[in-house]
Amino acid sequence: MADTTSNDTSTANNTSVPTSPGELTAGWITGALQRSGVVDAETRVDTITIDPGASGVGFMGEVASIELTYAPPAASAPSRLVAKFPTSNDDIRQMVFAGRIFEREHRFYAELATQSPLRTPEIFHVTCETDPEPTAERYLLLMEDLSGMRLADQVAGVTVDEARTTLTAMAGHHVAFWGGQGMEAATYIPVINGALNQAGSPIYDASLPGFMEAFGSVVRPELADYVSGYAAVRPQILDDLAAMPRTLVHFDFRADNLFFDDAGQPCVIDWQTISQGGGAADVGYFLSQNLPVEDRQAGEQALLDHYADELAAAGIDHYQGAEGAALLRNDYRVGVECGWLIPVLAVGSLDFTSERAVALWTTVIERTQSALIDLGVGA
Repeated sequence: MADTTSNDTSTANNTSVPTSPGELTAGWITGALQRSGVVDAETRVDTITIDPGASGVGFMGEVASIELTYAPPAASAPSRLVAKFPTSNDDIRQMVFAGRIFEREHRFYAELATQSPLRTPEIFHVTCETDPEPTAERYLLLMEDLSGMRLADQVAGVTVDEARTTLTAMAGHHVAFWGGQGMEAATYIPVINGALNQAGSPIYDASLPGFMEAFGSVVRPELADYVSGYAAVRPQILDDLAAMPRTLVHFDFRADNLFFDDAGQPCVIDWQTISQGGGAADVGYFLSQNLPVEDRQAGEQALLDHYADELAAAGIDHYQGAEGAALLRNDYRVGVECGWLIPVLAVGSLDFTSERAVALWTTVIERTQSALIDLGVGA
């Protein structure tokens, strides 16, 4: 398959925001990098080469990997980057617009990412143009190409050591925003039990028949009533998370969103669902759905203790002592329960021709049910 190459170096008439990889030009990227201070006014992007095989299309967006050359050569400028676009499907844009999905991620990168010690992709340009009409919104990210790092695999799961390292980074991130600090003006980030997240209950009920048709055979008998009645208890789950000390919750902290560098340190992507609430939402979701069952069962308590100790080392003793450990255990259970929504909702857009997709959600369902049963939720 041939690459697409452009050597349009003019910046005039290139202010319109591209909406897909095919609309990118060297001139537009030049202007974007100049406005962001990545290159100076004398440096131009000479050519761009888009590798179609490196592009990806998801439910809410599309990404493309791009190779660049400069005139004159610019050693400090990125030779490769990733462009991330919202979906061009107007129906989906209308559906997710109310959740401010695209605005959350783009403004996080533009305004909050540097406040967190957690590594995120380096951002070279952010377009974030909100509008009362979803189809008129314009968003585009130019970010670091992470292909030199190792992408984790949620089907295989993370190791206990990787989980420990990730929890260290996660705890540092939670500390940075503990008590809501740094988010005072971030009105675009919803509270975890607000109307945007409460919408999960009716969507769950609408998705449940299709989920049961596809995966009902793997639902554990002791969880049958819980699965059928989950939508009714989810508001309380979200209220419980909201009652915890507030921090910036990623809300999709899973292996497929983690890259590990050569030193084993994680870099986290996909910040579209960030919310303000208890950090246990991230802890419960990550450990229950991304560790193989046996590894979670063997290492779960030690990993929870490690998270608590990392918070304490930064001056947050909320989970210290016997009472604190019991509190964390309960908060963790709530986080695991919160995560049960995801596999049920995912079935609605699942490509059943994809072996990996089917394997992924079968594995996630098995892991999450095991954690729920171990935590006594079925009772």
